[in-house]
Amino acid sequence: MSKEEGFVLNRHSNSPSRKKEEHRCNQHLEDVLEGVSQWPMDVSKPFSIFLQCLRSQPGQEPARYKK
Repeated sequence: MSKEEGFVLNRHSNSPSRKKEEHRCNQHLEDVLEGVSQWPMDVSKPFSIFLQCLRSQPGQEPARYKK
């Protein structure tokens, strides 16, 4: 790799014509953050479902956490 190329942290960041899409597990992460912001905190189950989503194949994501 030459000095002109540099180190690309995000290989998709150099394509402005590409439409930005949210990550397939973004809604699961929102469930985790919602659980952190409530009292009493409800984090364990939403976080485990979020991890399952990250490990799953695209199109096979688990159902969202519902209290």
